[in-house]
Amino acid sequence: MRRSVRWLLTAVAIVMTFGSCLWAGHGLSWDWLPDSEAEQWGVAAAFATVVAGAVGAPLGWWAGRERPARLMPVLEGDRVLRARAVDSSEVDQAAGSRGPDGAAVKGRVEMDAEASGNGRIRQTGGDDTVGGA
Repeated sequence: MRRSVRWLLTAVAIVMTFGSCLWAGHGLSWDWLPDSEAEQWGVAAAFATVVAGAVGAPLGWWAGRERPARLMPVLEGDRVLRARAVDSSEVDQAAGSRGPDGAAVKGRVEMDAEASGNGRIRQTGGDDTVGGA
């Protein structure tokens, strides 16, 4: 699930929890609650804040547990490779900086891979030139 969707779900859950607890806290009456309207709203707001915080803390951790991808400017010659290997699959990533005429091309090479289970990853990268020199 995308990070933005998780944060949206977290925000909706917190707002709905606060609203429903505020409504329930003000709508229900017990003998130990204050009699004045303003004090009842204050107690209901405090109750709703505590419960929404208790709901929001683990959901906030869940929504923000993944680090966001680094946004870097893309330059001519840049290569970005991403892959994921699961179970018994294999991923072979190769990237270099060799131009069509054999001359090295300037640029950043970024390879990102994740494996789980018996997945295997092989990454190869670097500058390569053809010919003598």
